[in-house]
Amino acid sequence: MTHQAASHDLALLPEHTRSHLRSTQLITSLVALVSELVQNSLDAGSNRIDVSLSVEDWRCSVRDDGCGIARESLAKLDSRYSKLPETL
Repeated sequence: MTHQAASHDLALLPEHTRSHLRSTQLITSLVALVSELVQNSLDAGSNRIDVSLSVEDWRCSVRDDGCGIARESLAKLDSRYSKLPETL
């Protein structure tokens, strides 16, 4: 069974909220990297997650069937603080 999720638009957090946030996520190992990427997939509502690692090439790939980001929201990814709408 294939799960086809809809894309979602990103919204920028208000300035007063962004001023209080600081990134505390530090990737210190390959395990931490994979964990963070799998958590992102789960947050996107994925039912299937495929992880591929290449130690020789220092590459990690995570593919899932979760909700993606709407094409028109891709430019917002450059913003430090953005979020999906509250309705998710």
